[in-house]
Amino acid sequence: MDDHELASYLAEKAGSELLKLRDDGIASGINSWVLRDKGDIFAHNIIIDELTKHRPKDAVLSEEGADDLSRIQAKRVWIVDPLDGSQDYPYAGSEEWAVHIALIENGKIAAGAVSCPSLKRLYSTATLYPKERPVSDSKLVISNRWNSYHAAYVAEAIGARLASCGSAGIKASLVIGGEADVYIHNSGLYEWDVCGPIAVARAAGLTACQLDGTDFIFNKEVPIVRGLIISDPELIDDVLSVLNRTR
Repeated sequence: MDDHELASYLAEKAGSELLKLRDDGIASGINSWVLRDKGDIFAHNIIIDELTKHRPKDAVLSEEGADDLSRIQAKRVWIVDPLDGSQDYPYAGSEEWAVHIALIENGKIAAGAVSCPSLKRLYSTATLYPKERPVSDSKLVISNRWNSYHAAYVAEAIGARLASCGSAGIKASLVIGGEADVYIHNSGLYEWDVCGPIAVARAAGLTACQLDGTDFIFNKEVPIVRGLIISDPELIDDVLSVLNRTR
């Protein structure tokens, strides 16, 4: 497998196994908090085992793993969120959780994938996306559940509705699928929250940048990202103009 295919494989395998784990856990009456924590570690172990098998020389930064800062000197680093949206994961029928996989080379995204198992969606840099993205009938800006005032300003300015949901991977998938036009997250995030979603969004022809329009640098010593925009390219100038006025 090349790196793009491996990212797809990791996201799909971890996602499908998480779905089975959740269904079995709910059926057996496992406490939701226990099931959430079990899912985090379970998916982490699947991904680490597969990376050890297929890319043993690569470094890894995972939300659920100890951060070995030797990764900073590594040329190739896999940045993964084994279970994004874990607060939603342990409930029957919940769709707002995802698996994020990304490969970083010299601080830039080289490959990635996002699996949204409950929605039966897998997006990857291995996918050949259509040149024209599906477009919704009315504009929609989607944001995180808290601190969404920046998104509210943008929605009002471009004549769009505003909605929120969990998991950055889910929100990115909604923009890729044409159900939303812009995703804005104005609060602090970690690199594992955004690397996979950014990878697949850009592969699909979307614009992904920080709140001030600048690009990202990944595999930093402190892996924090100060906000995220994923947008239809035709709207990004308007979005950034509004956000610039709100700062």
